[in-house]
Amino acid sequence: MQYALVNDERREPFPEGKGKCDICGAEAVAKCGEKVIWHWAHKGRKSCDPWWENETEWHRAWKAEFPKSYREVSFQCQKTGETHRADIISERGLVVEVQNSPISLEELRSREGFYKNLVWVVNGAKFKTRFDIAPALLPDPNTPEFDDIVFFSSGAIAGRAFWRKSENPEALNRPGQLVRVRRAEEIEQSIKDNYVGHHCFCWTRPHIAWFEAKCPVFFDFGEEFLWRLESYRDQFRCVRAISKRKFVHDVMVEANATNIATRFYPINNSFHERGT
Repeated sequence: MQYALVNDERREPFPEGKGKCDICGAEAVAKCGEKVIWHWAHKGRKSCDPWWENETEWHRAWKAEFPKSYREVSFQCQKTGETHRADIISERGLVVEVQNSPISLEELRSREGFYKNLVWVVNGAKFKTRFDIAPALLPDPNTPEFDDIVFFSSGAIAGRAFWRKSENPEALNRPGQLVRVRRAEEIEQSIKDNYVGHHCFCWTRPHIAWFEAKCPVFFDFGEEFLWRLESYRDQFRCVRAISKRKFVHDVMVEANATNIATRFYPINNSFHERGT
């Protein structure tokens, strides 16, 4: 825990500090060693919150993006009395859970059902080498100009080739029917003009639970962009680049998790230009 109650005031840990857990009221002691992140721990018992995970520098860095009043706020269900400590809760009731370790589908569903108005930020450092984001741009899926187009979503031509539904409508209902494949260069300028951050990706040995999430999921690979997991026109899964600054801003001002990173201007092509 980053905070405990000391004389009924939320305090960060300090050498030889003693306090109380704000959820269960049990005694908490400050752990202030040279090789560990300073934190509070329950004295002689495990955490009272089963969703707790060992805190890392990555956790702390994310919490530091927000005011202290947003960090580690206890959240209680009015119907059941169940209480959990959220990583971040905004003044408008939006919850951000920063998740470092893999999560089971059961726990994911439990947390989403409990918090409801929730956004996930997932540490992608452990699977970054297995998560390949295609450099080819995809246009804004909400642009009517591309209603007739289906992009290839995997392999070497992911995002670089497409076919038109209208050229072979039988292919929609007949598996194995051949379609005319076109090169994306034919519509390259139009794609660039309507690019707002979408890319195909390939994730080897994925953490399946994140594909089942009902709340927005953002992967953090330690870069200037987060990558939001989305569905591209119900054709395939994709990711969309969102600047961390934009994400933090929206958590501060938006009331609903579904509105995070939805009100924005087209980003520049810096990802594409880097050749990442």
